[in-house]
Amino acid sequence: MASPSAGRRPYALTLPALIVIGALFAFPSVYNVILAFQELTPYDTPGDAVWVGLENFASIFTDPEIGSAAINTAFWLTAVTVAIRLVLGMALALLLQSPVLHRWGLRGVCRTLVLVPWMVPPVVAVACWKWIFDANTGVLNQFLVGTHILSEGVPFLAQTSTVWWSVIAIIVWRELPFVVVVMMAGLQSIPKEQYEAAAIDSAGRRQTFLHVTLPNLRPVITVVVLMTVIQTFNNFVYVWLSTGGGPGTYTQVLATQLYSAAFVANSLGEGAAIGMVMTALMAVFALVYLRVTSDREGRPA
Repeated sequence: MASPSAGRRPYALTLPALIVIGALFAFPSVYNVILAFQELTPYDTPGDAVWVGLENFASIFTDPEIGSAAINTAFWLTAVTVAIRLVLGMALALLLQSPVLHRWGLRGVCRTLVLVPWMVPPVVAVACWKWIFDANTGVLNQFLVGTHILSEGVPFLAQTSTVWWSVIAIIVWRELPFVVVVMMAGLQSIPKEQYEAAAIDSAGRRQTFLHVTLPNLRPVITVVVLMTVIQTFNNFVYVWLSTGGGPGTYTQVLATQLYSAAFVANSLGEGAAIGMVMTALMAVFALVYLRVTSDREGRPA
């Protein structure tokens, strides 16, 4: 019979690592909350901080640029890119699982090609796409002008009519493979017997997709949407490196607004307050989203 101490040994062995990990997460989080109620610049020491209460929050909630950045973050950066990735990811996953690619021996090659964008670091991906979109030397404009579709190059990342769609193209290209891989895993987990039963019932492709594939993929889609929304909502790299929030402040999002407030305007407290608002928004979204999706899954058909 094992002694009581033997049952506690795994917890004792993992406790030091858990304490270190907890401290690494807890200390910055707590300090960020405290900083949100203070006035401090990057050139001051923590002892120079001045307590200002809710002034930082009042400042960001009355700033029209914050409201514009919040709309850009929620709609352009998050909703549009997540929806496109979800649709394209589902389509590519179904294509990669198709018997045609397996019959031709191309399934492995195609899966590898789909993963290539995910292997490219985001900084490198943005640099490549900035060259592609360049109005003078970019390969896209050279093609469009060379084929006489356009008479002159278009500054895709410098004009308001095209800048957001250009940023969306960068994000979708780089982040789509994650959705494809997860969807493929979900498709492979669907029992073949269900497709065989649908075939016996003379169900067409559309009916099979709606009544077999989609219901089985619902838990996978739930997780994919949650993870991609949180990751995209908080993303800083793509917008900042591609446009810097421009032209003007047209593509400014909450993450770039946070950076500008903290390290351009030198107001660490305001930046911390923006970070707290972003965290609160994502926490509310996650709670509501999981509540709604769990209610749907638990509801009898």
